Parts: sequence; structure tokens; C-alpha cells
Amino acid sequence: MKKIFVFSISVLLSTSVFFTVDRVSRKIYRNTTSGNDLHFVSYTVEDTVRYQIGGKLYYSRTGFNPFDSITVIKTYYSPIPEENRIYNLTNLTHYREYHFIVHNHHSSAHHKFEGSHFDKEYEKEIYRTHYEQVFRARLEATPSEYIDPAIKDFNGHWVYLKEHNGNYYLNDRWDFISSFCIADSVFIYHYMDGPDPRKIVEAISLPENGISIHFIGGHMEIEVIDKEKSVYRFTDRFNKVIFIAPTQAIHNFEIIQYANNTGEVVVGED
Repeated sequence: MKKIFVFSISVLLSTSVFFTVDRVSRKIYRNTTSGNDLHFVSYTVEDTVRYQIGGKLYYSRTGFNPFDSITVIKTYYSPIPEENRIYNLTNLTHYREYHFIVHNHHSSAHHKFEGSHFDKEYEKEIYRTHYEQVFRARLEATPSEYIDPAIKDFNGHWVYLKEHNGNYYLNDRWDFISSFCIADSVFIYHYMDGPDPRKIVEAISLPENGISIHFIGGHMEIEVIDKEKSVYRFTDRFNKVIFIAPTQAIHNFEIIQYANNTGEVVVGED
């Protein structure tokens, strides 16, 4: 029977104090006995994540290899309010959460960031039918004004990056991987419920190999930050800045992954 964790995350946040601790290799001591000898064994916080010391942990759905080298960059720890423990079938008294970098450019999770994965995912029958019935008329009804031929350099799938201490990482979110696609005259957001194509009305080159794209319902600019690693800056119509990379460059980056002891939504993910 599937375990059900229905204690309220909102209650957990409102009634408890979460401590966010940036730490690496903090020693955790544990006593073991062997005959009449007392042994002191030290564990790092990374050992806690890799070997589930202190209790079972659940990892990102894309997969995690405990033999990969990791660095824990953030932890959350908080008591679960007593009134919510009646719903917690594992009798957990505390919530634990870990954010960590996987030091492997070809980890088991990288395949979820590949362009071929997005193609396969969004070519499912339900999405193709939705596109044909709903979006085709909208796309064909609005003519493009001008599309710079340079847009071909930006065609393909793009994934969002997460910045940490001046470095950039793939972000293995628990709900879905944030991404979009550019295909000549169409800009496609990838949402949890499927693709949302928007007609590109205008695309104009920017200095330093950037591009400005106006599409139905929005506008964005893409500019190069680090050409060698293929790091780009994405600025939307609200001037929100996000760092992105084309999917063909995903192996330039390590991955930030998440784990907790409930298997439910990760509270501290951003």
C-alpha cells in the first residue's frame, strides 16, 4: 500500500522555524560497539545524503547515483507539528531536506535535460491533438513582421540554469524541468501540462550575438554570458533575468539535486 504523507506544508512552514544552513562536510559522530571496544565513526553531511544515514531519503525523480561525488550546499530541518503527525504513516517527528551538487557531467539525471527527451515527451498523442485543435489556427492567423535569419542560431530546446556562488548548474526540480523551445517562427514554453506555442511576430539581432524576440503574449531577450560554456542570460518582458543553456551543452554543467525524508514537495526549492 502506498504511503501517504498529507501533513500540511503550509502548516509546517507557519508553525515551525526553518533553518537554512550552508555547510559542507560537517562531521556527525556515531558510537558503535564491537566486543568491549568503543568505536567513534564520523560521517559527513554528504554521507547522510548518499547512504541515508539517519533514515530513508527520497531523491529527485530523474535518478540519483549514491556513488557520485556530491557537495551539500543547503539543508532544511524542522519539527513536524504534533497535530500533523497523526497523518504521517512513518511517524516522522522532523522534516529533513538537502540540496546538493552532483559532481558528474554525465550523471544518471542528465538524460532528462536532453533535447531528444523533450521531443519524445511532447510528441505524445495528447499534446499533438491539443496542438492541432487549439493552437494551429492561432499561429497561422498572426503573420510575422520580421524574423532575423540569425534566429537559426537559437533554434532548439533550452533549459534553465541555477546560479550558486558564481557558477551555473542544471536544476533538477521535482515538479518539472523548466525549458522552452525556439523553432524559427514559433516560441514554445514547456509547462507541466504540456507545450504552449506562441507565434513569433518579430526577431531582431542584438549586439554580441544576442537576439530580441517578440511573440504573442510576451517578449524576451537572449544574450551570451559565457560563450565557451554556453551560458546565456534570458530577460523576459517583466525584466526578470534567468540563466539558460541550449540542451546540446548540458554536459558542460553539473546538476543540483534535492532529497528529503517524505517524498513530497521540496519546501526550500527555488
